[in-house]
Amino acid sequence: MTTAVPAVSDDGFFIGPEAIDVAALLHAAAAPAFGAVASFLGSVRSPNAGDTVRHIDYEGYEAMMRAEMQRLTTEIRSRHTLGRVYVAHRLGRLRPGDVSLAVVVSSAHRGEALAALEALVEGLKARLPVWKYEVSASGERFVAGRSDAGPTL
Repeated sequence: MTTAVPAVSDDGFFIGPEAIDVAALLHAAAAPAFGAVASFLGSVRSPNAGDTVRHIDYEGYEAMMRAEMQRLTTEIRSRHTLGRVYVAHRLGRLRPGDVSLAVVVSSAHRGEALAALEALVEGLKARLPVWKYEVSASGERFVAGRSDAGPTL
């Protein structure tokens, strides 16, 4: 994802159709004070549920996505001592192997970075207003997800 990476103390939240520049996020999260940089990449998989996936169309409510990314990061920061936090989510048509979500967290120690990373990924999965429309060899469907508000389908 082509973007200007924020200054040292700023978190970064990126949403859009562009490919995510994972190397840039990892580089931006690193600093001499941070001995650990942890990352998670979520990508479109095929097969899914035994069917060959051709592509997934991701739709999202961008303003709410950004607000939830910020809110969740603030919550995670209240429990963990972190350096930098970057979250990038693609929207639009993605094919198997394409990265749809990148989360990068830095901290002085790996335990903090890994715990925060897991909490962020799980929180994003439950709270982001993102819909996936999967096109496979046998048909098309909205992918059922989970939300803290209840079932999505």
